[in-house]
Amino acid sequence: MFIQTEATSDPASLKFLPGRDVLPGRTLSISDRSEAARSPLAARLFEVPGVAALSFGSDYITVTKNKGEWQHLKPALLGAIMEHFMAGAPIIIEQTVDAAAPTETDAVAQKIKEALRRVIDPELGYNIVDLGLIYDVHVDADGVASVIMTTTTPGCPATSYLTEGARECTASVEGVEMAEITLTHEPRWSPELMSDDAKAHFGIR
Repeated sequence: MFIQTEATSDPASLKFLPGRDVLPGRTLSISDRSEAARSPLAARLFEVPGVAALSFGSDYITVTKNKGEWQHLKPALLGAIMEHFMAGAPIIIEQTVDAAAPTETDAVAQKIKEALRRVIDPELGYNIVDLGLIYDVHVDADGVASVIMTTTTPGCPATSYLTEGARECTASVEGVEMAEITLTHEPRWSPELMSDDAKAHFGIR
């Protein structure tokens, strides 16, 4: 895989052209790491020190830095982009958004999120929703509830406890016929994903 780079009018931004589709027919701007939860690629790139913002287009990735020299940043950025595409991971984790009035399934999804607050991470002693471990909740018309979640670290000893707890709480919600729990570590969890209440609880600013 050969990735080209292209200068932009802003010396703090550099365009990367992976030679593959990134976000066909659309663009996405991510201004900081806290917005990267739904993008495995963005999460990888924000792990490179000095990355301040990202922009995805149909066939490009623009990286904006706030420190460092491109000659030092480029190897890590190129490596992250190549690893992502070689792994076949999605650019973003799609979420169904209904711009119209909330539907019955939207209401069930909200009830699921509330129910998931009953699942407490045994290591941190806090609920998995406000810890930012729930990436997506979707309910289809047949009552199949799909929950995408993560753990604070890959190989977390509480993984089975947390996923089973999430499954039980999801299945307990009225309107749910089947509960499907998907565990992912893309993007990797970080404290930035916590809710404001959780950050305050742990003294994180």
